[in-house]
Amino acid sequence: MYEAIIFDFDGTIIDTEINLFNTLNKHIINKNNEPISLEEYKSSIGSVSKELDNKILNALGSELALEEMFKDHYEGTKSLSMKPVVKDLIEYGHKNHLKMGIATSSYKEHIMPNVLRLELDEYIDVVKGREDVAFVKPNPELYIQAAHDLQVKPNKCLAIEDTTNGAQAAIDAGMDVIVITHEITEDLNFDDLKILNKDIEAKEIIDLYL
Repeated sequence: MYEAIIFDFDGTIIDTEINLFNTLNKHIINKNNEPISLEEYKSSIGSVSKELDNKILNALGSELALEEMFKDHYEGTKSLSMKPVVKDLIEYGHKNHLKMGIATSSYKEHIMPNVLRLELDEYIDVVKGREDVAFVKPNPELYIQAAHDLQVKPNKCLAIEDTTNGAQAAIDAGMDVIVITHEITEDLNFDDLKILNKDIEAKEIIDLYL
């Protein structure tokens, strides 16, 4: 029996990834540079890549241009709704007194406007972000810290993820994982990861695992 559910944020709670990918390339193309390929973008999704970060910075030309790109991206996420499967799980967790947390490789300041907009602060007990750890996913530290702050053992936590990097992090933290993919991650290879299930509806998750 699980005592907590810990969610990734970007791509899991709201589908921000395609917006970021499209916004990034819009700004790069506006600088007359070659866009980032989808395959290259996928390789670092759910984590960080210094190589890709440097390539993006060079393509945009300056830190200021990078900041403008992210402002454009965050503005674009303000209209995104919560993914239905996550909404149903959060409602179930709240009604059944499960503890709930967020573990994200993003900085908390970047996700909190949407957390507040979606009123998730009423249900989520802990938010752990990039600034809280030495290493982000696929390192398990974010999930370990989230479980610690929830005062729940990792093996009593169910993690909801959308990427291979995120799923690996939760598995290495000692958690069971269900993966809910989207347009960017649906063809990633999860075969080598010991996940509970993939791309199932909230009712199935509740009936089978909660």
